[in-house]
This record gives sequence, structure tokens and C-alpha cells, in this order.
Amino acid sequence: MKCYDEELRGLSEQCARRKRLGALAWELEEQCRTYSARAQELKECLEKEHADVDRLEEGSLSTFFYNVMGKMDEKKAKEESELYAARLKYQNAVRELEQARGELESCRNELDALMGCEERYANLFREKTAAIKKAGRASAEKILRLEERGAYLQNQNRELQEAISVGQMALECTDRILES
Repeated sequence: MKCYDEELRGLSEQCARRKRLGALAWELEEQCRTYSARAQELKECLEKEHADVDRLEEGSLSTFFYNVMGKMDEKKAKEESELYAARLKYQNAVRELEQARGELESCRNELDALMGCEERYANLFREKTAAIKKAGRASAEKILRLEERGAYLQNQNRELQEAISVGQMALECTDRILES
């Protein structure tokens, strides 16, 4: 009789991985929307700061006022500093957006590669069930159910370990953000 266990275990792992990737893809899509909105907001802020610097350099009425008051250099330095800060924030937001898009694309590619694993698992399981029934073992159904339950519990344990690991990384990231 054909040995199904290893192939079923592999397909079960693929199914669990596909489920986790589906949730991750949804989360990454949400991140992309958030990062995109933030980048747009920071781009508008950058354009405003750039316009402020341009106005000072073009010789507007406010430039004349600051020159008369003797505070032109101070005002220009302040505006250039604000422009630089806005540029850095915008560049960082764009970088985060691109990173999230790259992770999303990678996630979608892996999801595509795992397409159909649930159907392959179900078909192989039915084939194994039929083979065991054909062999005529009385406790075959019970053994099959116990094997399926064991594989499910192994996948659940693996998912919990991954969730703990991700949670610890998030906690470390949060601690670093709070420190900065």
C-alpha cells in the first residue's frame, strides 16, 4: 500500500501556510493603504515647506519685513530646517510604502504557488481512506481521524510559535520606537 502520511503532512503544512499568508496579505494591504495615505500627506507638507523657502528666496513682502527686522537669516534657516525635516519624513514614508508593497508582492507570489493545496490534500485523504477501507481494517476510520487531528494540532502549535515570535518582534520594535 502507498505511504500517504508524509505527503499528507506536507500538504497539511502547505494549507496552514496558505491560511497564514492570506491573513498576512490582508494585513499588508491595510499597511499599504495607510502608508500611501501618510506618504501623500507628507508630500503635501513637503510641497508647502518648499513653497515657504521659495517665497523667502524670491523676495516677497515677508522677505522685506524679515530683512528690515534683521531676522532674515534666522527665518531662512528655520524654513530650510523645516524643509529638510519634511523631506526626510516623506522619504521615510515612501521607503516604508515600497517595503510593504514588496512584502505584499512576495506574499501574493507564495500564495499563488500554494494555490490548490487544500484540494490536493482532500483528494489524497480520500484516496488514503479508500485504500484503508479496501484493506478491510476495522479501526481504520479511527486511526485516520486521529492522524488528521494530530496533523491539525501540529500545525496549530507551529502557528502559535510563529505568532509568539512575531509578537516578540513587534514588542521589540515598539520598545525601540518608544526609546527614540
